[in-house]
Amino acid sequence: MRNAVDDAIAAVEALRDRGVAADLLHARFALVDRMRHETAALARFGKTREARPGRVLVATQVVESSLDLDFDVMVSDLAPIPALVQRAGRLWRHMDRRPAETRACPAPVLHVLSPDPDQVADALWLRGVLDRGAFTYPLDLQWRAARALFSVGVINAPEGLRDLIEAGLAGDDLPEALHQAEFERQAQGYAQTDLARQNLIDLDATYRNIKGFSEDADFPTRLGREQRVLVLARQATAGLCPLEGVDWSAHSRQLSEVSIAAYRVQGLPLPDQSSPEIRAVKRDWPDWMQARLTLCPVSEDGMICEGLSYDPERGLLCGSSRAA
Repeated sequence: MRNAVDDAIAAVEALRDRGVAADLLHARFALVDRMRHETAALARFGKTREARPGRVLVATQVVESSLDLDFDVMVSDLAPIPALVQRAGRLWRHMDRRPAETRACPAPVLHVLSPDPDQVADALWLRGVLDRGAFTYPLDLQWRAARALFSVGVINAPEGLRDLIEAGLAGDDLPEALHQAEFERQAQGYAQTDLARQNLIDLDATYRNIKGFSEDADFPTRLGREQRVLVLARQATAGLCPLEGVDWSAHSRQLSEVSIAAYRVQGLPLPDQSSPEIRAVKRDWPDWMQARLTLCPVSEDGMICEGLSYDPERGLLCGSSRAA
């Protein structure tokens, strides 16, 4: 379990280089490929699998709650206690089908990759052990999770969950070097609360009288980093076709979509949306789709543009990575 997609991709490549049979699952696949990888994960690690698969699954948070998977052993990046509890819930999940004597180890084990919470020299405490995954969650909650979990050494469910979660969310023993991270998290919380209040909708008001309504109004439904939606396409004799399917039906378009944090593609030379072949596809799209969806032809070697490529087995690759 890796906190960041790029770390998950690097991990599965490292395992495969060592001859380990490893699968990959994260949220940065086009929908058609994500569904394929999820189906494979359920077949190999799910409730109805026939036997222990003898494989490794490298995944991100997409398996915390959305898939009914059952693992013998788990290795996880450090995360806040609620996330670690969710991840641990995928260990020894279906004991009626796979009792203890059939397991590969004598007890369920969760290995947590983390620096020592008693050795915090500066704000880069977590960055030295985790790579990009060090920035997925608030740093102060990460430290409190490490301190709480390593103090008790066990996740005792359900009896001990309340005390463990409370210890992982609050306390007055935060190291001085991490105080700024706590202040920033609290400030972000206030800002998000204010944003939510600004976007409250009066359900008794008429549609046209909703606060802030306009023809191109945007009512955010969730908090977090802004996402950019890319629609992947391939070159065909008759022009651009969706990555999945032969025509530009809504279903084929959705199967060909992949989302990525907007900041990751900011500054990249994404395909010119005014080019004739892209305009021909987007011509009949409504204005909101024209503005929100970026059509991206993918070459045979997986290239989209400099710094961005796509591989059905690894997903959307940023930076110097190239599709294999």
